[in-house]
Amino acid sequence: MKCPPLRACHALGLLLAVLLSIAATAEAQIPKTVESPYAAPSDQALLVFSRPRRRQASETAYRVVTQAGRCIAVLYNGWQMAAPIWPGKHMLMVITGTAPPTIQLVKLNLSAGKTYVVNLRSRVNMKSPVEIEVVRRAAQPLEAFPAAVRELAPAKPNLRQCTEWISWKRSKIEPKAEQAKRKWDEADDAHRDAHTVRRNDGWTAAEVREP
Repeated sequence: MKCPPLRACHALGLLLAVLLSIAATAEAQIPKTVESPYAAPSDQALLVFSRPRRRQASETAYRVVTQAGRCIAVLYNGWQMAAPIWPGKHMLMVITGTAPPTIQLVKLNLSAGKTYVVNLRSRVNMKSPVEIEVVRRAAQPLEAFPAAVRELAPAKPNLRQCTEWISWKRSKIEPKAEQAKRKWDEADDAHRDAHTVRRNDGWTAAEVREP
């Protein structure tokens, strides 16, 4: 292969350098997409379950299960995870223990494209070992998405294994679920309201991504 004249080589080199410089500048100006594990998809709601870390070690799992027996979240001490769920009305079970399991209920009324937060804290109470706190948008400073939730990375447990465990324990879970439903129906309005996630309690995806 013959080399072109020296001037032509020099001009070609300068042109190539200019083109590479322009490409690099253009690439640097392309805005990067900010990913957020807590931003809800447009067609679904996103539930974030957070279990604050306690000083004493605890290996007791909190399993969040739908009425159909599908496990959507598992939390150990200090864990947090997000669970997509279809908008509308649902009743979830928070299951703790195994012999026999304890069941508490959470009612949902969700909108698509919004993220909701529920805190689950352990307490010394045999009948209700989990303190369930619905984080209300209106109760947050400036209605902002809680920074403590955004800053904690989500856990990724084996939900299939959890669902199989629910199926295996079905004979023990169903009677407890019926008892929990009767307790819910007999409870006063204040108790049911405190354990109900409402549509306006959530944040849009854009609001979740804001610092």
